[in-house]
Amino acid sequence: MCAGLRRYVEVAHPKNVGLISTAHGVNEFFSIALPPIIPLLVADLGISYAQAGLLLTVFFAMYSVFQLPAGVAADRYGKRRILVAGLAGMSLSLLLAAGAESYATLVLAQSLAGISGSTFHPTGMSLISDLESGGTEGRAMGVFGFGGMVGIAMSPVAIGGVAAIAGWRAALVVAAALGAAVTVVFALSFRDPEDGTGSERATTPETDGGRSTSSVSGRLGTLLRRVRRTINVPLTRGLVVLFLITFCISVQTRAIQTFTTSYVADGVGGSLALGNVGFFAMLVAGSLSSLYAGGLADRVDRRRLGGAVSIGTALLVGGTFLVVNALGTVGETVVLGVVTVWFFVIGFVMYACVPVKNALVSSHAEERFSGGLFGVIQTASAVGSATGPATFGALATEFGLLVAYPAIALVALVLAAAFLSLP
Repeated sequence: MCAGLRRYVEVAHPKNVGLISTAHGVNEFFSIALPPIIPLLVADLGISYAQAGLLLTVFFAMYSVFQLPAGVAADRYGKRRILVAGLAGMSLSLLLAAGAESYATLVLAQSLAGISGSTFHPTGMSLISDLESGGTEGRAMGVFGFGGMVGIAMSPVAIGGVAAIAGWRAALVVAAALGAAVTVVFALSFRDPEDGTGSERATTPETDGGRSTSSVSGRLGTLLRRVRRTINVPLTRGLVVLFLITFCISVQTRAIQTFTTSYVADGVGGSLALGNVGFFAMLVAGSLSSLYAGGLADRVDRRRLGGAVSIGTALLVGGTFLVVNALGTVGETVVLGVVTVWFFVIGFVMYACVPVKNALVSSHAEERFSGGLFGVIQTASAVGSATGPATFGALATEFGLLVAYPAIALVALVLAAAFLSLP
């Protein structure tokens, strides 16, 4: 904690970096607002787990499709403005979901949330880059990432906790109010860099008799250049395998995030609170694992490390079937302890593959196409995030969560094979 605080105060613009990182936490918090209350949505609205998983797929599909247009809009109209608009849109989407009386309204709310949320990374990371120099950029990005992990970890605690006391609609209203408060604070407190290179960069297009000659063609040219940079990546076996690895990690992670609360509650026959305790423990472990595994990836063979943690994830996730069945015969205190520890271990092992994957991607990136490579990799991540919840939601509807959740282990086995097959 002290080391993290030192990294924060050592950046060139700690106030702005803090505001952006807090906004990152809210963005990630909103991205998994529904998983902690899925059992309540299923029971109250009469939807299936396949439909519940599809809600997350809708969110991430919109999130993926609109990231590039959001980046273009940020360059044109100002990053700060687009970021604030996105946060406000996500808050409104939660209010819409809170009042939903039908599945169609939830789909609409998730669509709005995905479009609004897509604005954050193109704007937030660009603002960090504008604010910080090469000497402080790494520390600032570390603070930025930490803010996101805190937001993810707080979602099951805050939303699940309020839902257990006052219902899922009240939980979404409280979350929306939190997002609105952060949006207002950010809008009033964030200041652009004094050197004029910040988010509200002046744009003075050339004119011809009062008509802009670059307003349309310039934006189109920017879009085309971005697309060319994204796809201008050599198609090697290593890069194809990295794409598969990234896809599998996102399928696995988003499916587990979506259904952990429901699985514990349904499988053990416990409360929503118990399911969210397991979810929270898993996310806390993931934040710690990311720090530890990143350093370990610099000291050991990354392919073997990725393969090992993926095999470990497969054994742990598959083993939940045996654990959940055994918990039906013991007392509540033992159930709470076992759920907390088991899912903490799952989170620690599963999330270790993320920094390992990032290190492998970085080692394959050359300066002439590094931007395009990361663009392609992020696309794989977005597609995987959209695929996981829908696929395993459909399996849960057909065979039940007690079968579908442990089946996520199969994805981890494919991931292990992919890591070990890297050239």
